[in-house]
Amino acid sequence: MKLMSYIAKIFRVSFTFLFSVSFALLPLVTIAALVPCGTSTTPPCTWCHLGQLIKNIIDFLMYIVIPLAAVMIVVGGIMIMTAGSSTERVAKGKEIVTAAVVGLLIALLSWLIIDMIIKLLTGGRIGPWNKLTC
Repeated sequence: MKLMSYIAKIFRVSFTFLFSVSFALLPLVTIAALVPCGTSTTPPCTWCHLGQLIKNIIDFLMYIVIPLAAVMIVVGGIMIMTAGSSTERVAKGKEIVTAAVVGLLIALLSWLIIDMIIKLLTGGRIGPWNKLTC
């Protein structure tokens, strides 16, 4: 039960963070060219472009998640080192480091999970999913 509440807390914090910084990331979305179609210089959108959009979004989020996890591991480590005799600060630092590592593992394993789901749905005829082209 404790694990489920911990995972729910990680997802709540992650979604709150992503929602709160999404407006600051809007200029980066334009620069990253996440949408591969539908402009005056690109072809009209098709279903194939939806897969490309999903791949672009996942790649873009990985560029955000990995440095963010590294920063949070450093913050947790600093909190542990500067705790002195405060067991609360040590526990909070360990919680931050654990959450950052678990979040990073979830992000890195997401590629494998998506690939496995697509291979199961298509009988292994399509793969790897990030190499699909329109």
